[in-house]
Amino acid sequence: MFQRNRSFNMAKNSSNMDRYRIPNLGRACQILKLFGSSSEDLSSSEIARRFSIPRTTVLRIVQTLCSEGLLAREGANYRAGSELIRLGMQGFGPARVRGLSIPILRALAQATGETAHLAFLCRDKALVSEVCESPSPVTAPSRPGTLADLHACATGKVLLAYLFFARDGLSLTGIKLSPRTPKTLTTRAALEAECADIRRQGYALDNEEYHLGVRCLAAPVFDASGAVAAAIGITASVTTFPKRRISEVASHVLRAADELTKQIGGQTE
Repeated sequence: MFQRNRSFNMAKNSSNMDRYRIPNLGRACQILKLFGSSSEDLSSSEIARRFSIPRTTVLRIVQTLCSEGLLAREGANYRAGSELIRLGMQGFGPARVRGLSIPILRALAQATGETAHLAFLCRDKALVSEVCESPSPVTAPSRPGTLADLHACATGKVLLAYLFFARDGLSLTGIKLSPRTPKTLTTRAALEAECADIRRQGYALDNEEYHLGVRCLAAPVFDASGAVAAAIGITASVTTFPKRRISEVASHVLRAADELTKQIGGQTE
């Protein structure tokens, strides 16, 4: 009797839940889950096909999500928006690494006079997770939640050099080598040579390869197994970070990366 009553109550609760369910809100949640678990850019037609939803319905949903920053439109396709990335970041990357990085980033920003940031690998991108703004009035901003192309930014190159570059060459499966500026490296040969340099010198440079007028430098943070857990770096205007400062800035960034490595119990290769 108890089991029968329990089954009846469960069916009744389920019926009540269905009664108050909003179909298009449910579909919006499905679409957000799709973009939250994939780095693909998808058209409205492809989304409609995957969920067997009319394309006109999909268009209304994705346009609403775009207006809230949860999705972003790029040409005819849609991708995860900055707000969806920000929400996902709440649980992204070891919370301990992010927490311990904050005072180190502040010290790095003060020492260099530039904006300091921490980035993790997020599928085929570098995800900027923590940022400490430059104390200088002349600054090149870096924003938490930014997803940057690995081959075009300093933190991304660090991740490529230590996580994707092996004895048999650079693994670029699924990574598009699109030019961000005329200075972006877009060939396997150029990137393999760059990755070898990064591993030898211990840091990576972005010489106006992501944005013209912006120079960045980053170094790896290692975990307890000796693998790269994150990258720490600075973003600067070429005006305040000319090439003659590379050696000086690199020493500060390497020191900050070493400090964070030690604090998380990591060890270098």
